[in-house]
Amino acid sequence: MEVSEIEYNTGMKYAQPEWRNGQPYSPEFEDVYFSADNGVAETEHVFLRHNQLFQRFAQCGDSENLVIAETGFGSGLNFLVSVKHWLQTAKGQSCLYYYAIENTPFRPEDLARAHQQWPALQPVAAELQRQYQAASQGFHLFELFDGRVKLILMLGEVETMLRQMQAAVDAWYLDGFAPGRNPQMWCDGVFKQIARLSHRGTTFSTYTAAGAVRRGLSALGFEVEKPAGCGNKRHMLRGTFTADKTGPGADSEQPWYALPRMPLKPPSVTIIGAGIAGLSSAWALVRRGYRVDIIEAGSEPGAQASGNPRGMLMPRLSLQDSADGEFYLAAYFYALRCLQQLDSKQQVWQQTGGMQLPASPRVRKQMAEYPQDPALAEVLDAERASQMLGLKVDQPVHYFPLAACVYPQKILRRLIEAMGDALQIRYNCSVSHLDYDHEQWQLKNARGELIHSSRCLLLASAWQTRRFAAFKHLHLQPARGQLSLLRASEQSRGLRMAVSYGGYLLPESESQHVLGASFELDDCANDVRNSEHRANLADLDHWFRGLFSEQQLSGGRASARAVTPDRVPIVGPAPAADRYLEDYGDLFRGRPARHYPAGTSLPGLYVNTGHGARGFSSAFLSAELIAACIDNEALPVSNRVRYALHPARFLIRTLKKKKT
Repeated sequence: MEVSEIEYNTGMKYAQPEWRNGQPYSPEFEDVYFSADNGVAETEHVFLRHNQLFQRFAQCGDSENLVIAETGFGSGLNFLVSVKHWLQTAKGQSCLYYYAIENTPFRPEDLARAHQQWPALQPVAAELQRQYQAASQGFHLFELFDGRVKLILMLGEVETMLRQMQAAVDAWYLDGFAPGRNPQMWCDGVFKQIARLSHRGTTFSTYTAAGAVRRGLSALGFEVEKPAGCGNKRHMLRGTFTADKTGPGADSEQPWYALPRMPLKPPSVTIIGAGIAGLSSAWALVRRGYRVDIIEAGSEPGAQASGNPRGMLMPRLSLQDSADGEFYLAAYFYALRCLQQLDSKQQVWQQTGGMQLPASPRVRKQMAEYPQDPALAEVLDAERASQMLGLKVDQPVHYFPLAACVYPQKILRRLIEAMGDALQIRYNCSVSHLDYDHEQWQLKNARGELIHSSRCLLLASAWQTRRFAAFKHLHLQPARGQLSLLRASEQSRGLRMAVSYGGYLLPESESQHVLGASFELDDCANDVRNSEHRANLADLDHWFRGLFSEQQLSGGRASARAVTPDRVPIVGPAPAADRYLEDYGDLFRGRPARHYPAGTSLPGLYVNTGHGARGFSSAFLSAELIAACIDNEALPVSNRVRYALHPARFLIRTLKKKKT
């Protein structure tokens, strides 16, 4: 027997498997992770055969999706076997959504070691291992095999994760450790959430035949059977959900954030704005088979902050268990996976790592208290930091090993290239008015002339989104940011990665550094100002004295970002503000949420904006959320993240405070 050698000091409670004859055993639950005799055969018998998945995979139409949910991811065996059969059987354009909950995930090296047990599954295992990370709690989206499989790994307690889930599950794998060893996974609260997420015809199967499990699921609408088990297990359970849905829906606790359903899938979507929010949204939609038209006021993509010459991709950390903290970490990891997919040779980005200097009490507190994880953040002493950075620092730093330098314009053009003929962009075209007529959004210019019409419209027009009447309630502000471009010196060429200190400095590229950035709220001018150059240099000089002088300035660029008061993007369906005022005008009285109707959205209208200075971190996951909403799909984020991003949140907060 041996125990994995590497110990992580982390907030994530990783599994600590003991290895017995090459197989993982959980000392915490005193149970094996999979059958030592033939784990693959047991998975096929218990989960695929008794959920009728061999037949259901084959019957999936060319553009149909199927949703599986698993209550214990463990080593990933059930996932690997399911994906193998899905790829062999399902038609080419269909997608498998696989939700898996795990409170004590395997570390990457332990996962790879467990997978060595199954040589026949190595092609699927290698695809998972290439992307896998489990460094932060919450929902994490992994896209495998060109999007044919979407794994949503939900890291946390089982009942909590189920409450945060929004999907119509087709088949359940109930695969936690045995009820006697892990009763928390088999309690009534878990069963109620399973029923909430099921529909008529949803199936489940599980290796256990425990009476409490049979009675709990039967009471909630499942017809339960007890067929023969596999191997030395005499019996197991399987069942089908046959009840009419009478319980609370996913949005019963906050009905004002209910999602609309598109009655008919539109053949195309129109987007206003060709920055990173607009183009990443277009990419997410094109990959689902949509045609996309983009209307852009500028003469090229990224006319505002998305067009900066270079930028950095670093995580935003939070010491609190919060929706925005979950979102930004999930979005950061997902953005890195998207960049890898777009450009595996790293021609439009470089994964250099990055460092954050202790420039504020918040950063110093994070360095003292944030859990260390080799995939996310580590504190380095000054000597080690200086060696890795290439410039001398005299204090400990926060090091982000996966952070990257990005070339925004190149990324935008790579996205455009990837979409091919499915994307059409119309430049130098400004939209001044929106009208809704005959189930179409009419886009008009300043003279009232029709520019374009569309049944489904997405506004990704940064702070200018608030100009349209439907979005006057959005708390969007422009925030000017000016970059300074500096000629490299012999000393500055030693910088190996992005360094942040309130401002930031990027390594040289083509003998030039990018230094940024100013932050001027409610200023949307794009003139380059000497005063802001001097301020950028002064901020840098505090940490790296004498590294640059004003004589090394070679230019600059100013643009306006879109920011929100809570520093979280605005992503989702457009609320019908008048109906919100009518339906929720007495929210301040504290009536229970169940007394209110579902929120009313404007038909076919969505928004994706407010990404501030972190657009290349936050836009890709936001785009997936928007595309899933438009396509009536299972969602890639938790409910609390969806609520935190919802465009109606400012209206609701105002109404709760009795301010109109």
